[in-house]
Order: sequence, then structure tokens, then C-alpha cells
Amino acid sequence: MTKTDPSEPDSERPETGDVPIPGGEPAAAEPRWLPLEEGERIRWQGGPRIQTVLPWVAVALVGTAVLLAAIALDVLPTIAVVGVVLVVAPALWQYARVSRTAFVVTNTVAATRHGVLGRTVRTVSLGRIQNTTVEQNPIGRLVGHGTVTIEAASGSELAFWNVDDPGDIRDRLEAERERLTGQEVPGRRDQWEAVLAEVREWRRALE
Repeated sequence: MTKTDPSEPDSERPETGDVPIPGGEPAAAEPRWLPLEEGERIRWQGGPRIQTVLPWVAVALVGTAVLLAAIALDVLPTIAVVGVVLVVAPALWQYARVSRTAFVVTNTVAATRHGVLGRTVRTVSLGRIQNTTVEQNPIGRLVGHGTVTIEAASGSELAFWNVDDPGDIRDRLEAERERLTGQEVPGRRDQWEAVLAEVREWRRALE
């Protein structure tokens, strides 16, 4: 499910990093961009590593230094200083993009929010998830970040990109999915154990 709201800016962003599964610890605050249904609880929320922006910042700093040096040496006219805006703009855009991206896992859905000028929210029911994968490049394996990709039965995908501890996030997601799927099986555990015991008795009798 996708929701787009270009007219309503949302400056509130879930805290980055892992939010422990409730169990004696305070529950995570509900993000304004993802209203929860009755009984729905947040299991994890976070966002991309802010370090994702660093290469763009480095380019902006080097570009600005080169431009100012060229002006100081009269290689470029003074009016060329306006070019600093063009050099810095990509880094600012990337920072806005990262800071306005958020990921959430509840006990019923996985959700993402992104958008700089507008806001797009996508959700996938945990019960419709078919597969989850973790991708890490060599640097990601070294420093512990990567991307968790979620494949839904409809063919759509969600990606929690450049997150810390992607393996742990995937494990939490799979645990919630298994819990939800297990709740959908009718009957209690003791009832199914009684059925299994009876089947075994019938098998022994037939043998």
C-alpha cells in the first residue's frame, strides 16, 4: 500500500537505531506518519545511516575549496562564487533524503517513508511477505551495515537501505512474521499435541 501526501510536511522522524521488542521496557513512540491500529505495536524502527551522506559532503567541500581557490587566483571571476550553491546543493539534497527516510516494523506490517518535497508511505502486511534478504558490500560487512529487502506476495518490494545490523533487523522481522503466521493456525498447542499423540497411537495399532 502506498500513500503520498505532498502537502503535509512531517519533520518528525523515528529515532534511528534499534528499538527493543517490548518486554518490561518502554514501548517505542508511535511515528506520526504511520498511525497504528488498535493492538498494533512497534517492534523496530530506524533509518539509513547518516554516514551515507559523507561522500556527498566530501565532494561539496572539495568542490567549494577548488572554486574559491580559482576565484582567489583570478582564474575565475568573482561572480563565479554563486557556483558554490550548485556544488553544495547535491549534498544538502542527499542529507534531506536520508533524514526524511524512515523504516518501521510492527507486529502486523513493515513500512517505509521517504520523500523530500512530499511524503510517500509504503506498507506490506507481514502475512504477505514471501522472502527477506540481506545485502552487504565488503565495506558494509566490515562496519556492520547493509540493506534488508522484503519481497511481498504481490510482487512489490520494500527496502530498508543502509541500516545498521541488517541481519538482526531481518531476524526480528522473520520472528514477527512467524509469530503472526503461527497465530493464524486454529487451535491451541496442547490440542495439536493431543492430535499428534492420537495419530501416533493409530500408527502403532496399524503396524
